[in-house]
Amino acid sequence: MRHQFVLDKKSNRLLDELAEARGGNRSLVVREAIAIYADQEAYLEKVEADPKFIEMMDKSAADIRAGRVSEQAEVERRFAKKRKKK
Repeated sequence: MRHQFVLDKKSNRLLDELAEARGGNRSLVVREAIAIYADQEAYLEKVEADPKFIEMMDKSAADIRAGRVSEQAEVERRFAKKRKKK
């Protein structure tokens, strides 16, 4: 089955580079990429359906709402101060 796609310059260059290792077969690269993408989506769906993951995300959301979190910059400042003291 034939399909036509429009790629930007970077994607086209990457496709060509990946195809080199596969005998120049650009179609093979696209098929492999689609299969990998589909596998990743299936894995993420499985993870996101896991009750432990849902519980963890619910706890994280509650912590954020309750203000029990720190911004990354603040955590970095605290660790930098601790390192200076040593």
